[in-house]
Amino acid sequence: MTEQVDTPVVCTTPPRPAFDPELIPALEAMGVMPGGSAPALSAETLPVMRSMLGETAVPGQPKPDLTAGGLVTVGDRQVPGPAGEPGIAVLILRPAETAGPVPGIYFVHPGGMVMGDRRFLVEPLVPYVAEGKAVVVSVEYRLAPEHPDPALLFRTATPDWCGPQTTRPNSESTPTG
Repeated sequence: MTEQVDTPVVCTTPPRPAFDPELIPALEAMGVMPGGSAPALSAETLPVMRSMLGETAVPGQPKPDLTAGGLVTVGDRQVPGPAGEPGIAVLILRPAETAGPVPGIYFVHPGGMVMGDRRFLVEPLVPYVAEGKAVVVSVEYRLAPEHPDPALLFRTATPDWCGPQTTRPNSESTPTG
């Protein structure tokens, strides 16, 4: 019989690396560091946090040009929701000109499932569309806490709908708006 030896488990979390001092004012402005202007996220501060967000991650930044100077067609439409549920808004970014089908990117915006919308932080994907390499479908999803789990997962446009509807150029599903 082998003897069991109890070895204490020691877990240590390494310290965070220091920030470049030039970044500290920006991090404070975003509320990432103590002294920052953004409040801690809570049920009380959620409405304030939502109102601060626009289509950019940093409040006060100019609205992005999702058309990339005319190279991208931008459209909003409603797609069918689950049975008994309202439709779901999607933002569709297509190359203005393309020779054939292109891959689709199904984008679910960041925001911790509590804030943001289909236009939030979609801008980094615009170059792929402008170059004719992809179609982007950015979905709106129901936000918590107004729509508790599992509503967030089941009340979005599905990739099954997005694929055939958006990767065909000049199809009857071309969005309007």
